[in-house]
Amino acid sequence: MDLRKLNQERVQEYNFKTPRRFTKDNVRLVGCVFDCFAKTFANKLTGLFGVATRCDVTSIQEMVYGDFSQQYSSDVILPVVDTRIKEGVGYVENHFVLLFPCLIGHHIVNKLLGGLDADLKQDHEFTDLELSLLRSFVVANVIPIVEVAWSSYIDIIASCTEIVSSPGLTRHINKDVVVLVIDMKLDFPPVSGSCCFCLPVEFLTTVFRNLGTRFLGADESDKMWQKKSLMLEHIKETEVDVNVVLGGTALDLGDVLSLHPGDIMMLDNFTDSSVLVNVRGEQWFRGRVGIFGGRKAVKITEVF
Repeated sequence: MDLRKLNQERVQEYNFKTPRRFTKDNVRLVGCVFDCFAKTFANKLTGLFGVATRCDVTSIQEMVYGDFSQQYSSDVILPVVDTRIKEGVGYVENHFVLLFPCLIGHHIVNKLLGGLDADLKQDHEFTDLELSLLRSFVVANVIPIVEVAWSSYIDIIASCTEIVSSPGLTRHINKDVVVLVIDMKLDFPPVSGSCCFCLPVEFLTTVFRNLGTRFLGADESDKMWQKKSLMLEHIKETEVDVNVVLGGTALDLGDVLSLHPGDIMMLDNFTDSSVLVNVRGEQWFRGRVGIFGGRKAVKITEVF
């Protein structure tokens, strides 16, 4: 065995001029927050546009903002997010940026304007109207999810005041500032691309200062429980189909073809039998049919 080669593989270069500002626990917590954000955001896009969307965190990197600007220098747009984090009796103001490809931006605008996938065009710069639509979309559909994602940890208020077309154009973050970049893969048919959040050290320092060790000292089981609880909180407003099955019967195809209005089919349930309540095709509850408030209703009697 070549020990020199083994040692080279284990050793990673460390830049002492720009030492790491975030611990593994810091990065793990941020990853948990944005993993929940990604899944909730995908559900939001699916419900809003009726397109099966997937969003996953792919990596979390620490770098300086100048390197981030060079890495994403063209064909992107960056909504600038202003934040106010409660600290004591007041609030501390900070900023971070969200970045996504122009292709996804054009797709969102196309969907917002009621266009079809075949109408998608990306060979032009965004007009003022399109940028206004994108800003409204971020305010209505991204900012609330960001606030909820952090709500279990800190008291945060966020807003989007502007959208820039290059990382170097924002005046809120200097190029030598250390940032944490959360990369996400967004599959938003028929397009896909890499989106990311760029969180400067000032923002995260305020977060961790107010957070303390409440969550960072938790063991793995507690962290998993916190993650599941946060994800469950995010999906509570997701709409699902609920069906009540009154009963069933079996008929020959010939009998089915001969059915007419007014014909009666006998079901396999009696009038006082319980009924099944299905959620998205899966049996969740058993109940009884009745009347409530002048309307037909089902009272849940058993949970599967």
